[in-house]
Amino acid sequence: MVARIVALLLLVRAMRLIALDISQCIAPLGMENGLIPDKDLTASSSFNDGNVGPQNGRLNRDIKGGAWCPKSQITTESTEWLEVDLHSVHVITGTGTQGRFGNGQGQEYAEAYVLEYWRPKLGKWVRYRAADGQEILSGNTNTYLEKKNHLEPPIWASKIRFIPYSSHRRTVCMRVELYGCYWSVGIVAYSMPKGDKRSNGIELTDMIYDGQWGEELRGGLGQLVDGQYGGDEIREAARNSAWVGWKKELRPNPPVITFEFDKVREFSAVHLYCNNRFMRDVQVFSEAIISFSIGGRHFQDEPIRYTYVEDSIFENSRNVSIKLHHRIGKWVRIELRFAASWILISEVVFDSDVAQGNYTPESLKPLGGKDKTKLTTSKDVPISTAHQEDPLYMAIIVGVLTALVILLAVAVFLIVHRHRHRKCFASPLAKSTISQKRTVADNYNPCGTSLPPENKMIIDCALDVKSDEYQEPYQALKCAPYFSYSTVLLEMKDFVKDSSTALSDSSNYDYAVPELSSAPLLTKRRPGDSLSGRATELLGERPDLELDARRSAPASIRSKHSARSQSQQEVLIDLKRRLETTNVIEFPRHRLRMISKLAEGAFGTVYVAEADGVPEYNGTITSEKRLVAVKFLCHDASPKEREEFERDVRILAALSSPHLARVLGACRSPPLAVVLEYLELGDLCAFLRTAPPQSTSTLLHLATQIAAGMQYLESLNFVHRDLAARNCLIGKGYQIKISDFGTDNEAYSCDYYKVDGRIPLPLRWAAWESVLCGQYTTKSDVWAFAVTLHEIFTQCRRRPYEHLTETEVLENLSHLQADDGIFECIDRPPGCPRDLYELMCECWRRDELERPAFTEIHLFLQRKSLNYSST
Repeated sequence: MVARIVALLLLVRAMRLIALDISQCIAPLGMENGLIPDKDLTASSSFNDGNVGPQNGRLNRDIKGGAWCPKSQITTESTEWLEVDLHSVHVITGTGTQGRFGNGQGQEYAEAYVLEYWRPKLGKWVRYRAADGQEILSGNTNTYLEKKNHLEPPIWASKIRFIPYSSHRRTVCMRVELYGCYWSVGIVAYSMPKGDKRSNGIELTDMIYDGQWGEELRGGLGQLVDGQYGGDEIREAARNSAWVGWKKELRPNPPVITFEFDKVREFSAVHLYCNNRFMRDVQVFSEAIISFSIGGRHFQDEPIRYTYVEDSIFENSRNVSIKLHHRIGKWVRIELRFAASWILISEVVFDSDVAQGNYTPESLKPLGGKDKTKLTTSKDVPISTAHQEDPLYMAIIVGVLTALVILLAVAVFLIVHRHRHRKCFASPLAKSTISQKRTVADNYNPCGTSLPPENKMIIDCALDVKSDEYQEPYQALKCAPYFSYSTVLLEMKDFVKDSSTALSDSSNYDYAVPELSSAPLLTKRRPGDSLSGRATELLGERPDLELDARRSAPASIRSKHSARSQSQQEVLIDLKRRLETTNVIEFPRHRLRMISKLAEGAFGTVYVAEADGVPEYNGTITSEKRLVAVKFLCHDASPKEREEFERDVRILAALSSPHLARVLGACRSPPLAVVLEYLELGDLCAFLRTAPPQSTSTLLHLATQIAAGMQYLESLNFVHRDLAARNCLIGKGYQIKISDFGTDNEAYSCDYYKVDGRIPLPLRWAAWESVLCGQYTTKSDVWAFAVTLHEIFTQCRRRPYEHLTETEVLENLSHLQADDGIFECIDRPPGCPRDLYELMCECWRRDELERPAFTEIHLFLQRKSLNYSST
């Protein structure tokens, strides 16, 4: 237990070291969702300010004329621009553009554009250049699809200008979005000597630096803070080298790097990522001298000196961490002394907090014939950095550390004693069941391949989970990249004795427990095995075990399927009948008109489209136009993936619930696509933020419909894995349908949390056992449903655990796993009935068997919403 806690704290500490995590810095900054107000959008000119002014240039929004359109036609020399003012410095990692859709009448779009950016420290507009030196970014080829450009290197800016560009004179219109994150590091600029060139011609200078160039680089930002770490090898592409280096023989003085911050800060540590290829005359610096300043003109006396012990054994690059002992300053100067011919630095990261109090710049005062600097506050009270030489101070420190060691020893003793006490009273049957489940789990791998050890290291260490027992959340999405809405299949062995149902060569597959978003659809079985025979082999020899794929389903743990309720048996039998009779119709592609891109994941791309001739539930074809969602299979999908895609569509089409987004048809000619229901008002999260219902009864009506859809999935042992307001659609009359379109929607990328490059996890919605143990059941969906209830009653304007960071949410869930009584539930939303909040708290119980089933939840909500009327 202690090892787990220590490892988790180390994980938290490791996460704090990251100055800029590019993989997390991808969120839309507010053009589409309106977080950037109209007053912050300006343009050089507009063809008509009211209809096609800058305020209409928002991605995926068809406002008035449908886009921003400049007055003049565009050429290679055009100076027309659309400006977005973010007010504070942000890191821009991507841009998205569209043309003017104009309700289907628009024909104007920009084939290319360039970017200019501005921030206060620069004081001027700077033209953006990509890593390959190109200034021109590719634009659109039609009026409705978004063209997204990943910016490498990123841009640090508080203002951005889009400047359309065309090789021939033409009229253009643009809708735009910016992707990135707030620049929270606090570094305004850094200055340093220009890097030197290696003998093989590789330039080891800061190629993306955007300040003033000369022998000294001044007033800009670049590679040292871009979040990109260099590899062990120095030989990289000349323009893309991640290293900045200086040669001793070319420099009379050691290199000095000076960092300027936005505010006076208190520094606890600095981390320099260094190269150590000593066989090539490159080594970590021998000494670092770090000085601090409030005003930037004079640096304080008594700098911190750090000596690095030479490593002539290992040549790997490494992070060198230096404690700064809570020194105060707005400028930090780092002088590096050579240990070999070369010093190479890739990244510099500071651990700091904004200092409390008022500070005045240093002044030079002669003391004893020498100039000394004195650091004072506004009250002229000297600030001492430490009392290292004071014996009383050292005695106090030793005493405190001794007390902490004693307390830790007592805590370890109590935890060990408690663990032994639990083992003494553990059920032998429980031990047997666990050991047998682990035996089955050792042979189970949802991908068919083992996970790379480097991808499992962080969470395995933090949770003390053996690699052969650990099932990574969302790992199975990598195995089924073609379809995310139902990716672990229905447990067909319960009602299919022989594979007579035609499901695209289903004779070679077994069916496993259904889950809606994260595991391979089918598991391969040995040739010659029948479905019933394979089930007998797995269950007959061990009658107390279920199939491995069912080990996480609480219903299957508590009872055999022979004990299913009559209503559940009827649902399963009805699904079997529908599988045998359902025919997924061919949806003519010419009846679809793409409007906008909704999401983009590993499986392919999802578009919102307008469709003619949509089939109704009774089979009749409607003549009116409706919105649909179209999911395309990746163009490079293999024949096997295509087969499985078609099989999945067939099974989804067999689901029958008015609260699930149903399959309307498929386009089988390349590119293969499935057409699904989409409702007029879009996803529930966006709807509640913009047009929330005012009555509690209406909110209860929404929740009741979600519970009804989940009750149907629960009856089939389907697990959704990502239930949230963003994955629910809403239509006229407050009709609700459950989908998964929000999972890969970039508008909700901030709702997902990445650890070590893993597939994103909806951390604030996920049950503790899903996050920490990789277990997904219908009861983990119950947990997520309660969080969705919280979203509904806060109108999606407050994030779950809004006062906690992602790291603190993870730590909070670990308290529930440890059962130490410290776990904190999400607060009761304003206006939420007390009995409803008590239901939510029941859904967040530690033991999943103590959480209510969706059948109970639906009945409870039905009773509370009896008086609801849609009129």
